[in-house]
Amino acid sequence: MDGHDLRPNGLHNLVTLQAVSHVWSGLHVHDIRIRARPGRAWHPLNCDRPVLSIVVNEVRGQCEARLDLSAGTTSRPSGRQRPAGHISLIPAGVPVWGYSEGIDEVDEVRLVLDLDRLKAIMGEEFTSAPLQEPRLVFNDESLQALARLIVTDEDTAEWSPLFGDSLVAAMVARLFHLDGLSPRHHRRLGLSNRQLAAVMDFVRDNLPRPIRLSELASLVDLSPSQFGRAFKTSTGTTPHLWHLDARIESAKRLLADHSISLAEIALDTGFSEQSHFTRAFRAATGISPGAWRRAMTS
Repeated sequence: MDGHDLRPNGLHNLVTLQAVSHVWSGLHVHDIRIRARPGRAWHPLNCDRPVLSIVVNEVRGQCEARLDLSAGTTSRPSGRQRPAGHISLIPAGVPVWGYSEGIDEVDEVRLVLDLDRLKAIMGEEFTSAPLQEPRLVFNDESLQALARLIVTDEDTAEWSPLFGDSLVAAMVARLFHLDGLSPRHHRRLGLSNRQLAAVMDFVRDNLPRPIRLSELASLVDLSPSQFGRAFKTSTGTTPHLWHLDARIESAKRLLADHSISLAEIALDTGFSEQSHFTRAFRAATGISPGAWRRAMTS
């Protein structure tokens, strides 16, 4: 299959294969739910670009990635000792199958790893070495925890581009830091005061519109991956969460002016709808914007 076709030839014994797709940091990210019939089931995982497949949930059974459908099942710990899900890194053009026996459902996050976009995300840290050989059915809790943020029942319309970009940049950076495959250069320092001020001023000046991670990184001449780490070192939080906090703080100031409606405040602080604004404000403060406004005048 190619990076956009999630219903390729070669499906066997599956009930459904559903996907919600995003483009974050220039990479296609697919949140996939597969339901299988009893017995053996499989589907192709190969692509004309490298693929990172992260299984985060297996219901009543196990699945795996394998090069040969006739091969024996990969040995994996059982019971309480078995980590949840697994990860497979599949080079471009290598035929690999997602295989299961007697499983009901699988939740998978699949990243299609375009090389040009990886270079843009990683900058001078990029190396193609990890993408040359298949690495099937391994575990890394950091990668799997990041993938679980994508497999959610929450309304993804509320996710900002900065959230998605930051999530994918963190996943790509983690992938290239696994097991001795670390990049040649790894920036661990934070941002200077001047750099941090430039980023924060830019965010405050652009609250009403979506902000991309690459925009912030370019302000301080870093790759998105480097910038995400440096920003967190300097602030203790992620660019996405700092951006969200800045939007909420701006909303608090606007709430003091009763001539501005809640819908206008939502748009002025970058929320697509008043309902999204209300949920985010309540999550941050514990009360609704209307209750906050009433409390200010009581």
